[in-house]
Amino acid sequence: MSARPALPAPTAVERPADDGDIGFDELREQGMALLRTLSGDIWTDHNLHDPGITLLEHLCFGLTDIVYRAGFPVADHLTGPDGRIDHADQSLHPPAEALPCRATTPADYRRHLLDAVPGLDDASVEPLPGTGLYRLRLQLSAQAGDNDAARRDHIAAARAAFLARRNLGEDLDADVVCLRDVPCELLGEIEIAGPRDAVDILAEVYDRCARHIAHAAVSRTLDELRREGRTLEEIYTGPALQHGFIEDRDLPRAGAAPLAVAALAALVQAVPGVADVRGLALQLEGQPPTMCPVPWQGTDWALALRLPERDVPVRMTVRRRGNLVPVAWQDLHRRLDDLYAASLAQRARTDRHQAERASELLPRGQHRPMDRYTSVQEHLPALYGLGRHGPSASAPPQRHARAKQLKAYLAMQEQSIAQGLAQLHHLRDLFSVAPGASQGLWTQMIGPDAVPGLDQLYLQPLPQVADTVYKPLDRTPERKHRALDHLLALHGETYTQNSMRQFLGHLRPREAERLLLDNKATWLRDIVTITRDRAGGFDPGQPSWDQAGNCSGMQRRASLLLGFKLWHDRPLTQVLQDERLQLVPQPDDSHATRLLAADDPALAQGQGVNGSTRPGDMQQLRADLRRLPWLRQPLPLGLWRAGQHESRYRLLAGPGGSWLLALGPDDDGRWWRLAEFDDAPAARRAAASLRLYLRGVDQACEGLHLVEHVLLRPLHRGSARHARLRLVPDFHRLRVTAVLPGWTQRTSQPAFQRFARETLRISCPAHLTLHCLVLGAEAMQHFEAVHAAWLQARRAWCQAPDDEAAQWAADGLACQLIERLLAADPRQAKAWTLEDDGAPPVVQGHA
Repeated sequence: MSARPALPAPTAVERPADDGDIGFDELREQGMALLRTLSGDIWTDHNLHDPGITLLEHLCFGLTDIVYRAGFPVADHLTGPDGRIDHADQSLHPPAEALPCRATTPADYRRHLLDAVPGLDDASVEPLPGTGLYRLRLQLSAQAGDNDAARRDHIAAARAAFLARRNLGEDLDADVVCLRDVPCELLGEIEIAGPRDAVDILAEVYDRCARHIAHAAVSRTLDELRREGRTLEEIYTGPALQHGFIEDRDLPRAGAAPLAVAALAALVQAVPGVADVRGLALQLEGQPPTMCPVPWQGTDWALALRLPERDVPVRMTVRRRGNLVPVAWQDLHRRLDDLYAASLAQRARTDRHQAERASELLPRGQHRPMDRYTSVQEHLPALYGLGRHGPSASAPPQRHARAKQLKAYLAMQEQSIAQGLAQLHHLRDLFSVAPGASQGLWTQMIGPDAVPGLDQLYLQPLPQVADTVYKPLDRTPERKHRALDHLLALHGETYTQNSMRQFLGHLRPREAERLLLDNKATWLRDIVTITRDRAGGFDPGQPSWDQAGNCSGMQRRASLLLGFKLWHDRPLTQVLQDERLQLVPQPDDSHATRLLAADDPALAQGQGVNGSTRPGDMQQLRADLRRLPWLRQPLPLGLWRAGQHESRYRLLAGPGGSWLLALGPDDDGRWWRLAEFDDAPAARRAAASLRLYLRGVDQACEGLHLVEHVLLRPLHRGSARHARLRLVPDFHRLRVTAVLPGWTQRTSQPAFQRFARETLRISCPAHLTLHCLVLGAEAMQHFEAVHAAWLQARRAWCQAPDDEAAQWAADGLACQLIERLLAADPRQAKAWTLEDDGAPPVVQGHA
């Protein structure tokens, strides 16, 4: 190969039209095309014995290794060393989680209630127009018990099941309708055959007929539906159910065709052991037996099969070979109880089996480690002096030097191959959405284990070489964003965060990028609930204050879109109280000694603290904060916000080698004297500690509260306290109020408040009217005290809706909460209240 003095400008070589896998031949042809383009006038001997062609072919062979490994199934790339795919870590959710929707229609609620509450033959929700309220209608099965205690337990279970899946702006009416059973008896004669016991046969006859007359829903398994050829999209339609699948066609419907006795006869005939059915009839209470169709149910009643008891003899005659077979009602009841217990056991088995079968649908892969690179130099002929043995010991020094030169030349080419292999090895990390997932650059430097003697050619240790070569070119955040965007696209979602970037000026570029990536990863971790439950409400019957698992879908979604680290209902002012921080709008006379003149010449000569050393641990951070005793005094908001900007800290040289740490300008152009230090490193670390502390407190204060007006309605009929507020008639109808803090770094900006209102409106369901409030720290503290107490009182009422004391307590705190909302926005209060002869509305509370 001859050296050439100058080369023309490189010309791009077009990729083949076929964008499929590139093999050795394609890579070699592209390399040859580049050679002809770059050195065609000087180097024309491109034959197979040319050493340059040999090196080209070996490098192409090394590239095919990456092509081969990249072609592994996706499941293999995502499988860890333990042989498992962490689907949650990769935001790959199984069909049982990703495909079902939230209960929305009355049919959805009916399926959910029948699945969640055993012992129900029918359940429905009846919307009360113009109120956002639903009324429960329940039909209890005969085996569930007919005493008052059992009825109360089933009503409580049904209420809890609805509240757990209720939507935003909806609630249950206090009255629950339990359909009255209209008993009917089964009459007729059956001929049995075979070895089966007569009691077992008759018990199954009564069980099947009772279920058919009650029109009980039929629950089917995943295997049954898949054997019918159903797709997963068809199976997982509607709300997620725990005990099998209930289809709309299997649900009882109001106004359905009358019950045909002939259908009962066919049902009895299908019971194993029944040879013949004769004279089957139904007798309703107080009416003669009939073989004609009868209605299933009315407005407040439902047909129910009466089972034989002491006073109700068995009126189904059983014969075997024409001979009468007596059946005692006690034996029949025991068998029926056994069937009911077996159905409950089957319900539990179906739950476990369904979870196991759903997990079997997930892909599995084979772990393929890619963290070891094998050099192509091992495959070159020994004549090249490379590989494990190198040149012979008797070779002249010039021969050894040339071998080292060629080894270094090839190492530069091979390093790009090893780097690509490192990216494949860390593909799981690239698509990981786990908290704290690596967002740095993955490198694999070729060392002496792959190329013997290569460490002698490096002028610096390998880690320093990697930092020098790759760190300036690190584009991992961009790649991570693209990977997470790909996962979002699988769910039909986008999360650009472009609007939020303008409010991160107080962060370093890397800090802002990490925050945006963490927000996007959090969005993906909760993508199922964020999309499915976007219109869902929290469960008022369970603890919700400071409980991350009980939060409305709108609050969760909007909080993540706004970049709030925490999204559930919690005391936003609690951290201020714990840290004994008192925020004031403006400085007073006590702050005069801490102010610096804006035209002080020392400020122009001050040094920045960019890249200051972070404290090693929390103990060191607290030690640095103790050097700043003014934090325990009233803290002006301007100083609070300016302290989160690293660029606003200044080090001013003082007498005797001391250093003054200053901060400014704040929102009003003021400069602040923070503390004096003996040396600059201590002052820089104190600046980093203060900024880290203020940022942590600021993030803990970010969040929002969502108040649903329908939950503030009077629970006690004729509540005088609600009447005293003189609210407009539609105050409680389809309205929500969002309450935001107004003192944090971002929420204090008018532009962010507009952005937050727009985000909340986009996240709010279209049928709800949204109102937004922004409160200061003191007003928020008063609001949260009432809000937390009201949530607790509302929960107590949900657990005991008939308790009058619980009603009074919840109503009283609801009125206090309404007063806080009215006092916080007097303009909106005029639209929400009625004026009586010009008198102002009665509003109490701290604005």
